[in-house]
Amino acid sequence: VNNCIGFSNYKFFLLFLAYSLLYCLYIAATVFKYFIKYWTGELTNGRSKFHVLFLLFVAVMFFVSLMFLFGYHCWLVSRNRSTLEAFSAPVFQNGPDKNGFNLGFVKNLQQVFGEEKKLWLLPIASSQGDGHFFPMRALCEAQNPLLANEEQWEDDGIDEEPHDSGEASSLAIERET
Repeated sequence: VNNCIGFSNYKFFLLFLAYSLLYCLYIAATVFKYFIKYWTGELTNGRSKFHVLFLLFVAVMFFVSLMFLFGYHCWLVSRNRSTLEAFSAPVFQNGPDKNGFNLGFVKNLQQVFGEEKKLWLLPIASSQGDGHFFPMRALCEAQNPLLANEEQWEDDGIDEEPHDSGEASSLAIERET
């Protein structure tokens, strides 16, 4: 689809994949009884044998390929990522973060499908936002690179209290070998 799936039509793309999966499953299920008749030799018409085999084979092959594509995109939606973000993490002020837009499973689904669950399976535009600004998860102190490194705030071996003796303070540098 070469970059034509984006904010405004991602829900429709996912619904297309889901509906296509169901349709392939329906075709395979309805043709399967004729495939059994072909296998047992009950079908006598030569043309129908070809059609039954072809239809079942195509339905199963499309089902398998669509299942993998749909599964991958469901995983992306659950993490609130686009295909591009899955391969290259977006860069924020604090550096690259592959989970920068991940708001939690339910909120991620609501970003794509909207807040009203009864509209999720209908091809109606119900996505949240305007496509230019997106909510991001808040960084906790442990994930902030300036606050996470406690070593930089600890004493570096220098005692800031005055010594009782009149000796000048010195800084000792140790090398590990």
